[in-house]
Amino acid sequence: MKNLLKLITLGIFALFGLGLFITQTNSGLNKAVSAQTTVQPTPPDEATNTAANTNANVAANVEANTETPNANAAPQTDSSPEKAGESDKKIPKEFTLGLDSFSEYGEVAFNHDTHAFEKYSPDGKSVISCVFCHHTDQPKSAMKPPLVTSERDVVLTLEVWQKSDQAVTRCRARHFQDGEVPDDKEMPVLGDKELNNEIAYHINCNTCHDEAAKLRPELKKKKGFATTNDCFICHVEN
Repeated sequence: MKNLLKLITLGIFALFGLGLFITQTNSGLNKAVSAQTTVQPTPPDEATNTAANTNANVAANVEANTETPNANAAPQTDSSPEKAGESDKKIPKEFTLGLDSFSEYGEVAFNHDTHAFEKYSPDGKSVISCVFCHHTDQPKSAMKPPLVTSERDVVLTLEVWQKSDQAVTRCRARHFQDGEVPDDKEMPVLGDKELNNEIAYHINCNTCHDEAAKLRPELKKKKGFATTNDCFICHVEN
């Protein structure tokens, strides 16, 4: 009889414990389901697509706010004449004169920034005018002999250039190399001499430098300064 009572008592406690275990298990499962419903991770493929879309949008914004280089900007050399109607909205700081020249003498590095914007007149008191070199970029009424070709209605200045879509005429666009004159063009002449690319450069550069040396002899001591007979100060030998 006592044994029967013990078995009944143990059975009651076992049933109570089983019920408690089932209750706690169901509670844990409900919490897990609730959490899974509240926070749903992005599937791998969707996460990849989202990141790709974000990067694409950022790239598009960067590109939209980045200035596109001007395809018509003046090149860093003097070798190619501009195309008709071409605009040039970038001034090169320096470039190479005599590029691919047939001369036995080599190329010449030319600093446009200093020659165009600093006081590089022979007396050192003023800035050289644009038309000193770009002499066709002025009206015919402003020209003095032997200049004859006019390709602009107003005298070229920095302000005129900034407001105009007309390209500045580069040296090689009119003063060609020997044997490379286009069929529809003629080499400029002075008296009985053809003013090819090489001669045109020397007339402008040497005349100005020789005059500067007379007015300011101290320039002869300046590194890189050359006069007519100082060929290899400017030229890089071929």
